Amino acid sequence: MYSKQEETFLRKQFWTSLGQYLAPVPSAGGSKINWINYKTGIRFINFKMDVVKDHAYIGIEILHNNPAIQKLYFDHFKTLQMDIEKLLSEKWVWEENVHIDGKNISRIYQTMRHINIYKQTDWPQIITFLKVRIIALDTFWAGHKEIFEMLN
Repeated sequence: MYSKQEETFLRKQFWTSLGQYLAPVPSAGGSKINWINYKTGIRFINFKMDVVKDHAYIGIEILHNNPAIQKLYFDHFKTLQMDIEKLLSEKWVWEENVHIDGKNISRIYQTMRHINIYKQTDWPQIITFLKVRIIALDTFWAGHKEIFEMLN
């Protein structure tokens, strides 16, 4: 349907558009933030957004080389599940141990299906999906980061 070059161009254009759309939005702490490459400040906890051909993904991913510590982080997120899902206004998928790209990770995520990143008419829907959730995750993180830093 699209050449690799066209796909690369459209993906880059999408992420640039999303970045420009989010740029004026301050973090929960009021500072300027790079929303696309959100840094939690904890090496093993990442907030990840991705859009592939037919779905968008946003999640919290925990990747630690020590499975016991990874489980500790995930279990702590589990104790906050009601708070997280209330703030996000929806249930998320919770996977304690999943094998992805040769690594075992724990993740908490949400997806949006039936979209196409290569159709610019889908971009507003995708951008809204990601924007609302990354801002909510930032709000959650602003109130709970210190707890996770103590586990580090």
